[in-house]
Amino acid sequence: MLLPNMKQILNNKTFRLWRRSVREGILQMWRNKFLSITTIGLGVVILFLLNFVFGVSFFADYSLKNLESRADFLVPLELKYDPFEYKSLQNELGQFSLVTSFRKAETFGEYAIEPRLHIKFNDLQEVPAVFKVLKKKRYEAVVADWDTEGEREFLIVVEKLLTGRTILEKITLVMGSIFLVGGVLLAINAFQIILFSRKREIFVARLVGADPWFIVLPFIIEGLLLGFMAFFLGAVVFTVALKQVTVLPAGEIFEYLLSNIWMREFWLSGAVGGLGAWIAARKYLFGRLEK
Repeated sequence: MLLPNMKQILNNKTFRLWRRSVREGILQMWRNKFLSITTIGLGVVILFLLNFVFGVSFFADYSLKNLESRADFLVPLELKYDPFEYKSLQNELGQFSLVTSFRKAETFGEYAIEPRLHIKFNDLQEVPAVFKVLKKKRYEAVVADWDTEGEREFLIVVEKLLTGRTILEKITLVMGSIFLVGGVLLAINAFQIILFSRKREIFVARLVGADPWFIVLPFIIEGLLLGFMAFFLGAVVFTVALKQVTVLPAGEIFEYLLSNIWMREFWLSGAVGGLGAWIAARKYLFGRLEK
């Protein structure tokens, strides 16, 4: 049963089209060795720079998270507070992403420190809302004199951290978009040269009524292969370079790229190559027949 099915698949028109396209795509890469090497080399440079942007972005985000993990605030409590109101305060704070711990009153010689509520924030965007809860009138019997100056200074630090994160995200998005557009333009330019050198063959194929996919699919396959090869070489070069930079957390950056970036980058690189080939081929596929 298996052999007849396999024979049927091998004789399938779609399968034969793809098999021919893959073979022709590989042969075209070999025939245009210099242009292929140049295109791959430029693709490696683009992907290296893109990985550099992602790596620096991760390092900056990694540093910001370290700072954010230290973001905590001490709230002085009354020596004799209402346990019921304190429980209500704890319940209301439970809606936020934070960790609270109670610190008992302490005495150091002549100095006495009131009991305190230690708040450790996990999301700095919640800080203003948490402070608003702590300053509610109903909790005046629980919270001692509110440190307005301490609140202002803490909010300034939080605002700077959040602004830094927003700027970082925008820079990463803009740089990623620039390199993506650059990759597409590079692929289009490369395939315009390739297609121009083979326009007579395309003219003959169209003249005899060949299906557009029969003509263009080998070029799309070639674009996919060029994109995939550029990705692999770019990843290797970046990994080697990353190991030489001792000031960066190379292991964490590599793990981040491997887990979150490179699989998408792999498919995107192939898609950019294939899209570039398709855009460049449209002129010869659907334009006016010319010798």
